[in-house]
Amino acid sequence: MKNSLRLIFLLSLILEALCSSAQLIEDEDTTTNQPFFKATRFNSRCFVAVDGIVGQIVKKDVTMITGFSLNWVVNHKYVTRAYFDLLGLPLNVQPTVYPDHQGTTLNLTYQYAGLGFGYIFYSNKLFSIQPELDGGWAMGKYAISGQNYRSDFAMFIPTVYGTCNVSKYFRVGIGLNYRISAGSTLAGLKDADMSGIGGLVFVRFGTF
Repeated sequence: MKNSLRLIFLLSLILEALCSSAQLIEDEDTTTNQPFFKATRFNSRCFVAVDGIVGQIVKKDVTMITGFSLNWVVNHKYVTRAYFDLLGLPLNVQPTVYPDHQGTTLNLTYQYAGLGFGYIFYSNKLFSIQPELDGGWAMGKYAISGQNYRSDFAMFIPTVYGTCNVSKYFRVGIGLNYRISAGSTLAGLKDADMSGIGGLVFVRFGTF
């Protein structure tokens, strides 16, 4: 009988200790504990941009190029864009491709379409910097005596933008780029002729 009572008493002490331990675990403050992989908030924004580019095409000739783009920005930093540009002013390439026929005007038709990827530094400051790389398809064409000469080729455009973040919906800035032609077979115009440095100004409208 005494042994039974001792056993019951011992079991009671063990049970009480377990209950106290469970209560301590339940009362522990775990509100500051975080999982190993903490989820971050996904932020998505979109804006359109218009670029005015003074670019070098056909060696030393400089012309005006107008660009348009639709841009998608993730978490205020990562930019993906669809971009299109074309010559804004006529460019006479006769001295290069038809030098023996003085007084003849051969206006070059040029356009480009591609995708770009960039990263925005200091997106929460008044001034930000955005390096970007575009790549896509380009086309050059001109006509001599009613005969068209055309070439389709690849184009790569590394660019650095400096942006003044005027407001949540409007931005302006300047930039510097270099157009790299690859595979141009346009008669009289090589890749070096279709490549060149350019300076630009731009405006952007949307949400940032």
